[in-house]
Amino acid sequence: MKTIELHITLQPQALNRAVHDLGYKQVNDIRVGKVLYMTVDEATDEAVHNVVTTLSEKLFANTVIEEYSYKVLEEGEKA
Repeated sequence: MKTIELHITLQPQALNRAVHDLGYKQVNDIRVGKVLYMTVDEATDEAVHNVVTTLSEKLFANTVIEEYSYKVLEEGEKA
């Protein structure tokens, strides 16, 4: 069983553009997102990747405006 830490963030240009449109040109490099933790009971790293990628693209992230990345946590690493 693998513990996954999944990061989903808005693409940087989406928020920057919105803030600049409001007249705040001095504000840049805004990052906002969410972190999901899950356990995946699969035998291979490829199978884990397929599960996480499929769920991210179909359920967790709006890939038009968001990007995602994940890592497999090592045993003892806090989730």
